[in-house]
Amino acid sequence: MYDANFKILLFGDDTEGKKTLTQKFMINLFSEGKEDTIGVDFEVKSLSVENYKIKLQMWDISGEERFRSFLPTYISYARGCLFVYDVTEKSSLTNINFWLTLVKEELTKEETLPIIAVGIIPDSEKERQITAEEGRRLANLLELDGFIECSIKSGENVEKMFEAISKLMLERSPPPTEPAITSSSRKAKKNALIGKKKRKKEKKNRKSTQ
Repeated sequence: MYDANFKILLFGDDTEGKKTLTQKFMINLFSEGKEDTIGVDFEVKSLSVENYKIKLQMWDISGEERFRSFLPTYISYARGCLFVYDVTEKSSLTNINFWLTLVKEELTKEETLPIIAVGIIPDSEKERQITAEEGRRLANLLELDGFIECSIKSGENVEKMFEAISKLMLERSPPPTEPAITSSSRKAKKNALIGKKKRKKEKKNRKSTQ
């Protein structure tokens, strides 16, 4: 049972970085399934954020030019977006306005889809072409909802990034119910009911013997 079911879109020119990012996130985490379609990778993840059990549907739109037109098709029912770029390639930021325009064109005036810029950092800082400050300034300039850099090799900030977008989605699309009952709390509740029934029966038996 989930408290929330959120669809996230990953977009940007850095196709390999997005795919590796989702694969890294899957390590030691429960995955309910995987489905590959032409130009789109689909993953399902489960995590807990602020006592809510969340199901994340992650849709990775290929950065190849021939697949970019797929984005409007898959943005339906999305609740959050991650713009992924490679900090070792300045060109990976070239089409950010194109991607953002595609996303925003599909949104209604009432929809406020949180978007976080995600920079994939290299093994060596010598390979870096885009500084963290440049990425942060660009995110602020474009009025995005956040900025973070992640390492797909060490896993640094990967889980933190998915938790951050999940919190934003919870704020803008809050679950209609209270947090799901955990197995431990469900067991405690069951034991309490059994104990209550047992005490009631004992009390009844005492009255009948008096």
